[in-house]
Amino acid sequence: MKQISIISLLLLALNSFGQKSEILAEPKVDERVELLSIVFRLADSKEYSSNKFPKYVENIEKHFQPYKNHELINYIKKKLRRKGIGYDAVMHMAINLSDNYPFQPIIPFSKEIPEERWGKKRASKFLQLLNRFYSDANCEKFFQENKAVYKTASGNFQKVHDELDVNWYQEFYGQEHKGEFRIVNGLGNGGGNYGPSISIADKEIIYAIMGTWSVDNLGMPQYELDDYFPTLLHEFNHSFVNHIVEKYHTELSKSGEAIFAVLKDIMESQAYGSWQTMYAEAIVRAGVIRYLKDHNYPNEIIETELNNEMNRGFSWTDKLVQELERYGQNRDMFPTLESFMPELVKFFDNVADNITEIEKCD
Repeated sequence: MKQISIISLLLLALNSFGQKSEILAEPKVDERVELLSIVFRLADSKEYSSNKFPKYVENIEKHFQPYKNHELINYIKKKLRRKGIGYDAVMHMAINLSDNYPFQPIIPFSKEIPEERWGKKRASKFLQLLNRFYSDANCEKFFQENKAVYKTASGNFQKVHDELDVNWYQEFYGQEHKGEFRIVNGLGNGGGNYGPSISIADKEIIYAIMGTWSVDNLGMPQYELDDYFPTLLHEFNHSFVNHIVEKYHTELSKSGEAIFAVLKDIMESQAYGSWQTMYAEAIVRAGVIRYLKDHNYPNEIIETELNNEMNRGFSWTDKLVQELERYGQNRDMFPTLESFMPELVKFFDNVADNITEIEKCD
């Protein structure tokens, strides 16, 4: 959607949709997110090695270069990366830590917390070394020195924040949300964006961890509406979709495996390494288009977004959007998206039966 500059004007005109809601927190930089992106950068993790915010990367390298061989960094390289810990697994760990040093798990580590790739033993070892690294590398000094950068970045993101209609998520998914939505500006994440969530007692915190991939002529983060807003919509969708796909794992597995076998290369090139991830992405992306339709965006914007998704390998997106429209028109029968999932199981079964022909047409 980058090429459609008119979306910026459109969004500015849609103030009635934007929410300054008590459940939508102000955008902020989260030091836990920054810390984990930094240590995985030091461990040469490709997805955390972006140079899209050069000034900040320079600050990181200047402060942390002497600690490239710290025990924590070697543990990440030699143990964690070999277990597939990267991308969203890193951000799941970040949001599961207490806000202040010395860090503690908000919820005790287990086989599946903070995320199943970690495992309790690796997560505990990592946390022990992370606390040591924080002290050894004087991380507090680094964060203090970059406070002005963080304030500017989150201030620049405010216009994107203000356009979001958070009430749509609960209305569309039929899932009451007890908690809050948090937007985190991930300055070290480059083009990486993540949508994790955490439940604490009876409160759920849904995150959109937004990367930073553009800067202004002063070298500071620049968040254009047409560039960042669709991604913000996308990331919050994940917290409403991922667990449903997981719940219907058995019913979706046959079609998922068949489709993924055909699309494996294009999906893995986008870091989608399983049919489960592919299905979650498919529903999330169709959900973004439903949001645009429900908020009366111009057809050219909707068509561009649709074409973008189909070109990324989600060649059934137009038909999936139609299924979500059918869901929206029959909410008396399907009060929640989860109640509509048996219909989506049938939909994906049909896609699997015809995936070879669909790909040929594309």
